[in-house]
Amino acid sequence: MKTDKNILGYDRFLMMALLKEGPLTLEELDDKTVLFLSLIWYQQVPEKDEPLMERLFFTLSHMRSELEDERKGKKVGKTEDECGKLIDDGLVKLDNDRYSLTEEGEKEAQEFVQKMEKKVTLVRKDFFKPDAAAKNTTVLDGFLAVLKLGSGLISGSVGLTADGTDATMDTISAFMVWLGIKYHRETLSTLLVIFGLFFASLSIGFDSVTHLISAFYGTLTPMGMPYLAIVVEGIAIMAAVFLFYYQRYVGKVNSNLTLISQSVDSKNHIFIGFSVIAGAVFTLQGIYFVDSLIALFISIGIFKDAVDLLREAISARKGEEEDYSQYKLPLEECWEGNKKMAFQNWTLYILWTGDRKTRVEIVSSLESAFNPENYIPVLSELNATCKGTHDFDGSFEELINPLKEEKLIDVDGEHYTLTENGVRYLEDFMSHFDYYDVHMSDTILLAMAEDESQPQ
Repeated sequence: MKTDKNILGYDRFLMMALLKEGPLTLEELDDKTVLFLSLIWYQQVPEKDEPLMERLFFTLSHMRSELEDERKGKKVGKTEDECGKLIDDGLVKLDNDRYSLTEEGEKEAQEFVQKMEKKVTLVRKDFFKPDAAAKNTTVLDGFLAVLKLGSGLISGSVGLTADGTDATMDTISAFMVWLGIKYHRETLSTLLVIFGLFFASLSIGFDSVTHLISAFYGTLTPMGMPYLAIVVEGIAIMAAVFLFYYQRYVGKVNSNLTLISQSVDSKNHIFIGFSVIAGAVFTLQGIYFVDSLIALFISIGIFKDAVDLLREAISARKGEEEDYSQYKLPLEECWEGNKKMAFQNWTLYILWTGDRKTRVEIVSSLESAFNPENYIPVLSELNATCKGTHDFDGSFEELINPLKEEKLIDVDGEHYTLTENGVRYLEDFMSHFDYYDVHMSDTILLAMAEDESQPQ
């Protein structure tokens, strides 16, 4: 499988850590590695009680690693082995059980840090600014419009052709939104998106009713090449999911109602895509009206969303304070949940690498590891580490109780020890990163977990 070229491997990670805080012992390098892996929020194993969309997101994030399982040459070695390779290359030296950079290694590590900082600047400029999000939306909408219209004409799918027509309008609308944001005419852009939602609602509703009437009288033309429609809409759904999360994130962080409106439209396209797929599946069974019936309900939902957004736009126009609380930041709960998981992973890790520990010792270790001043390569450059101090002593039972319930740790008086289940859990957790490299897409996802209080 061809993937985007990695911008940071484990060897470079270690060199960046040595540049900033070296000389470091093997244990200290392992500590930074575990902290880094624990804070990669999108690479975690989804929990059973998570919503379907979030479980799907996390499952897809593992696909690259799973598809590369047979590429043994890319497997990340143990920290000691990677450091050994760096010593052989003349980039790192070992004195008194502490690793440090050679003169040549220091030069290379400085280049890695500078490149990472440039990548961070690029991500901020080209992905997380409102005008950049609008421009990227225009490009992706244009691609989807061509894909859907072409496939609709080939397959004879009325639903797919209608969806392609709607995608064409979305492309034009997205382009106008980009111009509106670029030239500070955002109110007009917002109204344009809302008008597009009303138009889409009425258009889809009208088409649905006419197709239901045709089905009633037996004159409805069945969909041709339903498998093509399923594949195309599957691609479109994945694109719509990305746009929804992307537009909602940038819109919410930057308090931009225009992008939030676009995210609502993208959410609607997810449901439209599923309705077309449902129509294709039922067509294979000789039932031709199901997609029209589903589309009718979708059109009602789109109309309601348009009304709610119009109310927000009118309130903003009157100078009233805009209420963005109803528009949740995508995956925000996941980021907060991942912090708790990172704290728990660290607790298990220190019990794994050391002797039994008391509550005081565990709290002290947590406070040291998750101190905002503790440098973690990549995450520190992206401002994706823990920003403030956490009350580990006050929330200790909240962190420990789930570990006890899952029988990952044992309690013997005042001391905590790791169970065999805990060892297996940690080994399984670490195995998810056997083929992990930092790619451009990773910098984007990691940057999304940045504290909202930080400047964009």
